[in-house]
Amino acid sequence: MPRRSAGWMWAGRVVAGLPVAGLVAYLAVVGLDRADKIGSAAGVVVAVLGLVAPYLLPPRRQPPTEGNSPAPEAGSPAPPGRIDAHGSQGVQVNLAGTNTQNNTFGSR
Repeated sequence: MPRRSAGWMWAGRVVAGLPVAGLVAYLAVVGLDRADKIGSAAGVVVAVLGLVAPYLLPPRRQPPTEGNSPAPEAGSPAPPGRIDAHGSQGVQVNLAGTNTQNNTFGSR
């Protein structure tokens, strides 16, 4: 996630606050009865947009699952989160509290 500076954060707050302040001023000018009707209509529009937004927005990219990832080619680095122990002579693994060490010396 990109880092945002304090200046950009305040600019975003001001930009988001201007329409709200304008709406409050407009509703104060038109009167309580008309402001109630406009506020109700705006609430319905926002609620409907909130309901249909997941269907209108593109889906997020999902990281590939472990079962679908292809095996790395020989000589290429292991994908993130995995360890390529091919060609290693000594491997020590700690699985569920058991410490297992496997050493292979010499040619295979």
